Amino acid sequence: MQTRGLSLIETMVGMVVLLIGILMLAGAIPAAYGFTAQDSVRVQAVSAGQEYLDDIRQYIQSSGVDTNLPAAPSVSVVPPSHASDGTAPTPVALTLTPSCTSRSLFSFDCSVNVQWSVDSGPTQKVKVESYITSQAGF
Repeated sequence: MQTRGLSLIETMVGMVVLLIGILMLAGAIPAAYGFTAQDSVRVQAVSAGQEYLDDIRQYIQSSGVDTNLPAAPSVSVVPPSHASDGTAPTPVALTLTPSCTSRSLFSFDCSVNVQWSVDSGPTQKVKVESYITSQAGF
């Protein structure tokens, strides 16, 4: 009975296939990290918008009006660093713009638009909305 092992050529072909697979995986990691960094800024922008909307909610509930809203805070967030040279990432300034419309005598639809741009790229935005009722009229 004759037994057959792996030849040198079969072993080398297997190694090349394995190497191609490893290189493809290694190429996907930086792209995935870039998406994570974008999502990090977006999550921080939603959080800043929600905090400002909470301030607006408290103001409307105590005053009963949607005029003279509290000033938008100055917010900047720091995206995760992905530079290989160890330099710190540039903080990203968020622009918060409130908008409220009256639905009825003591209820309002309010929203906060948050805009930002990372590394002079395209402007990104997210909108945080809430329905607010005033306790002042009751």
